Amino acid sequence: MKNNPKVNILLVDDQPENLLAVEATLDNPEYNLVKAGSGRAALKCLLQEGDFAVIVLDVKMAGMDGFETASILRQRDRTRHTPIIFLTAHGRDHEQVLQGYSLGAVDYLFKPPEPAILRAKVAVFVELFKKNCELQRQTAQLAAANEELETFCYSVSHDLRGPLRAIDGFASMLREEAAGSLGEKQQDLLRFIGQSAQKMRHRIDDLLSFARMGRAEILTRRVPLNPLVEEVWRDLHFEAQGRNIDWKVTTLPEVEADGDMLRQVFTNLLSNAIKFTRERERAEIEIGCEQGETGEAVIFVHDNGTGFDMRHANKLFGLFQRLHGEEQFEGTGVGLASVRRIITRHGGRIWAEGEPNQGATFYFSLPKARPADRD
Repeated sequence: MKNNPKVNILLVDDQPENLLAVEATLDNPEYNLVKAGSGRAALKCLLQEGDFAVIVLDVKMAGMDGFETASILRQRDRTRHTPIIFLTAHGRDHEQVLQGYSLGAVDYLFKPPEPAILRAKVAVFVELFKKNCELQRQTAQLAAANEELETFCYSVSHDLRGPLRAIDGFASMLREEAAGSLGEKQQDLLRFIGQSAQKMRHRIDDLLSFARMGRAEILTRRVPLNPLVEEVWRDLHFEAQGRNIDWKVTTLPEVEADGDMLRQVFTNLLSNAIKFTRERERAEIEIGCEQGETGEAVIFVHDNGTGFDMRHANKLFGLFQRLHGEEQFEGTGVGLASVRRIITRHGGRIWAEGEPNQGATFYFSLPKARPADRD
């Protein structure tokens, strides 16, 4: 933690002498020991003092007792996960101990607590609190860095589109207007310039789309998958013209998702399936559903195409990562990275299985549509 600020620890007891005893036991230059003489005073401290590493809470107090105080704490987002150590002087009542744990207690000590034991238990939660704060700080830094990187990618990609269009256009114009005065080699060079500019423009367009996908708001709604898949297949039909493709779609569920983003997922996966099966005399493409964890649907897209080596499966969803050369299968290496980003932003999982020359299957999970949402 920056500058090693003191960690807040809340001590709650309606007996001043008990508060002093616990305060003396936990005296530490790294701790900010905040004392409260009642449950209501404790709730007020928790609102005013910031986050606490742990609460040492007496069970039997006048007015609002420790159990009632803990119950209220568990109802508030800010204090729901704050560790509570209960202290009691009223015997080792088994039911009382169970009640304490049911209210979220992490420990239950009997008065007077052994000083070394109390210090050790509090120290554990202080250390966990520090690590959690550091993790939150690093997470915030990473999120900020990712935001800066996406902004940079978006800006650079957007700014490069104009010059690339100019290069492609001027090369094409020069090739047409000076065709009679240029030799075959010079014309080939101009053609190569134009093709390279077009490839770069396609890559930049995909990169822009990838960057937008991380910034766009997710508009979740109930999405029936079968009509969506049929629409995507019709849009891609021109890519499969003249091909012998055995196309199979099973009954798919309705999911909670952004329909436009999900359309891009299926467009990428089905376009890849068409592309990587083009060397097959009879291609097979199947879209189906498997049982996932509670509340989720697992969708798969299977093909009998060129497949891949599972040793390189971790590269599939990386930005600009390709398992096949561009001379064999065209592409920019952005499509599957975009698919992963979309599924991840929906809280889902994505993975793939395959074998060389035995086809590939891509799986992803999404939240099922809730029955309560039906019209």
